[in-house]
Amino acid sequence: MKDEYIQDYIKAGKAVIAAKKLAKKLIIPGETFLEIGNKCEAEIIKSGCDLSFPINMSLNEIAAHYSPPIDDQTLIPEKGLLKIDVGAHYNGYIADSAFTINIDEDPKLQNYIEAAKEALDAAIEKFEPGVQLYELGEVIEEKILSRGLRSIKNLGGHELKRYNLHAGLFIPNYKNKIHNQIVKPGDAFACEPFATSGVGEVVNGQYYYIYRFLKKNKKNMPYEDIAFMNRIEENFGRLPFSPRWIENKGLIPKNKIKMTLRTFKSKKIVDIYYTLVEKTKEPVAQEEHTIVIDMDGNRIVTTKE
Repeated sequence: MKDEYIQDYIKAGKAVIAAKKLAKKLIIPGETFLEIGNKCEAEIIKSGCDLSFPINMSLNEIAAHYSPPIDDQTLIPEKGLLKIDVGAHYNGYIADSAFTINIDEDPKLQNYIEAAKEALDAAIEKFEPGVQLYELGEVIEEKILSRGLRSIKNLGGHELKRYNLHAGLFIPNYKNKIHNQIVKPGDAFACEPFATSGVGEVVNGQYYYIYRFLKKNKKNMPYEDIAFMNRIEENFGRLPFSPRWIENKGLIPKNKIKMTLRTFKSKKIVDIYYTLVEKTKEPVAQEEHTIVIDMDGNRIVTTKE
């Protein structure tokens, strides 16, 4: 059994690597976020995996959770830091990975990317059975500070379990001894340092483009809405989803998607993910890989090319 689940992580990781490679080719100023997002998600499906969350395409001070909405006309700009975060799962085992593109190769902005990369590499090197999670945060923060930047302290890595993207345990991006849990064989985590010149804190933005099914609630619900609710649960389970997917699959008529999701939000049938914005509106870079410890204690980075 141990070999089977490791192979599932690896298969999901290969799908994510394929999507990342495609994104690097497609991201050109003037192209639309929507077309790139759809193509990268399709690449994961083409690789024989399912999507574990909608692609995140977060620009500059947006650290996370911008995903192209239906009919999005946003264009890739001429410059800036664009973070691409993609996820796949095979048989429920999730691979989650992100990278940052310096669109016009600005040397100052490249420093942010190198800080996040060095922090991630240092954490991976230390990732082994017996290490405490805050020790990973300590080396992450050291690397980012060494480049004159700050890590974002209220974002961090997260434990992965089958069909569960955020399974409980948290890898801080700084030394915080509250997170003193120990890495052990069988664990899987997404490790994701964020580097910024701001204060190192994100706040909720005004908008949200990603949803997650929480629970059924049939009270005072029209039959049509109950049918829509059942379709969302059947298709996406408890993993995050995009309204684009509802449109693409024909689960709800396009002209009813927005209102239906608004109703489901008010009834706590679905949860939402606000965009996360650096508090002082400074640029943010992100790098992320998925790390699995097999039952023999070996470290496997499933999303590293």
